[in-house]
Amino acid sequence: MAKKWVVGLGAALAVICMAGVGFSAFSAQATVNGTATAGTVGLEIVSSVGLDCGSLFGAVPAPTAGLTFYDLSPEFTSISVKAANLTPGVYCEGALELENVGSVPVQVSVALNTPGLNGVCTSYTVNCFDVETVSGIEAAGWQWYSASPSAGTSCYAYTDFTTLAPSGTFWDFVAVNIPPTSTNPATPASSSFQIVYTASTGA
Repeated sequence: MAKKWVVGLGAALAVICMAGVGFSAFSAQATVNGTATAGTVGLEIVSSVGLDCGSLFGAVPAPTAGLTFYDLSPEFTSISVKAANLTPGVYCEGALELENVGSVPVQVSVALNTPGLNGVCTSYTVNCFDVETVSGIEAAGWQWYSASPSAGTSCYAYTDFTTLAPSGTFWDFVAVNIPPTSTNPATPASSSFQIVYTASTGA
């Protein structure tokens, strides 16, 4: 009886081993190695250009009139602007080039920061500096300069005025003028303000 038992056990083990081989063949695992990278959001002011000054109604710009860009932020997303030596009816222009330095498309917004107002118009008025941009800022609500998109009313910010693909660029033109009906003695000698850009994914 003992002998038959040993033989029976050996046969059973052989069957189990065979079953084990068959099971492992049908439960093989495949491992795939890979990486996932999140998109990056990035926007920078990559260049600034001072352009000419002109006249709205025949006024002659002073040779020293103009816009000066300075104090670009460490993040390259805001820049200060100074307007100087303008007279009523004279405007001066500049341009800022923005670039999407991230890896995903972004919506770009802009705001005008005027600490203490610094002589910047807050409504349709005189004896102040009217600031306008192609992106939509209209500090005095004027329509003579701003192109589409345009807010159409007095504002300090414009949201999602353009969408930039990665490496895409946009030129935002800036114009500053003193309303023609201003009187020289009451008009500030100069004005400084800051233009701030932000980028978002719209999510």
